[in-house]
Amino acid sequence: MFDVYLAEVLILLLILITTLRIFFTKKVRIDSTAVFAPVSFFFALLLFYVWGADAPILLVCVLSFFTFFINIRSLLRLSARLYVDHYNVRFVIPTIIIALGAFALLVVVTIFHPVRYKVKDFGVTKTKTALTGNDTTGYKPWEMLSDRPNVTGVLYEYAPKELVPVPQTVLSEQDTASASETRPVILFVPKCSAATIYYEPYFLLLAQRGYRVLAADFNGERRIFGNAVLDSRFFRRFYTLYLRAAQEEQFKKALADDTANVLRGYEALARLALATYGADTTLFFAVENVSSDAVQAVASQFAKNALGSFWLNRIEEYKTTDFGFVEQTDPLTAHFLGAERESMFFIPRYVAGKTIDAIVQAQKLAAPAEIIKSADDAQGEEQ
Repeated sequence: MFDVYLAEVLILLLILITTLRIFFTKKVRIDSTAVFAPVSFFFALLLFYVWGADAPILLVCVLSFFTFFINIRSLLRLSARLYVDHYNVRFVIPTIIIALGAFALLVVVTIFHPVRYKVKDFGVTKTKTALTGNDTTGYKPWEMLSDRPNVTGVLYEYAPKELVPVPQTVLSEQDTASASETRPVILFVPKCSAATIYYEPYFLLLAQRGYRVLAADFNGERRIFGNAVLDSRFFRRFYTLYLRAAQEEQFKKALADDTANVLRGYEALARLALATYGADTTLFFAVENVSSDAVQAVASQFAKNALGSFWLNRIEEYKTTDFGFVEQTDPLTAHFLGAERESMFFIPRYVAGKTIDAIVQAQKLAAPAEIIKSADDAQGEEQ
């Protein structure tokens, strides 16, 4: 998310360079600086396409559009290589307003910029794969040459570069060997109020401890608000945030309506995990605000593989449930949710630790049958 901040700063600086030129007209010159107006607008559209809508990105798009719009005449003069010795009032006043808006927004995004971190610093690899398909036909990696340009999801994999052993203080020696061999793949699908990237600190810390994490954003058949634009990946999270701020009941209804989509997402993600890592892969479900019965219904479809589940929202210290770890990834949203920017990763580290504790306990519950069987075999051999 720090890349988004850098892109916003770049666009705002281009807008400021374009607008502040009105104060430098002592010498007659060709108005070449006007070329930054369409460049900033193009970059803003690209930023919106890649990351979707949030308040700063939308404001950047609006400012860059008006910068481009009021500079159309300047661009025509530039194409004709005409000289400029002054700017009229009708151009100066909106230009000053845009400059003030750009400067104010630059201050805001700088104050609330995401925490900067690098995946490689965690000893983790991150893989991002475009998906095509739907809930009916199933999802598969999208291939540029053979598939139509219909990307319906994005799959993220976070994996340790090297297998990290479970500490002996947590498991017995026999359990440790078993855990290392059957370390589960952790699955996660976010609700409409977030996207995978907003949970990334949590995933990185799980992968750092030796666990492979698969998370996905499924966008193809996600119907929540009854509006194709609002249901799209571009506006889904932004509109959900708006409902959280302005219409609490509609916000709760949206999360409830999206639960069915999330559960289908877990089913699709589990199938992708089994197809990728093998039919014997152990699965562990990390979920948020989904009923135990619903999770059990999904897990029962993969009875031979499902190890257990963990509910992030049951951790009291995790205050931004359903929105991800925004203290690191989106401090502006965190501020409105009553949390503040935090660069030490305390909460995601704590939740990751609790998740691993739940996995260890689930492995202990699954182990006794094998242990008892081994003990009986040993007694039979002695007799």
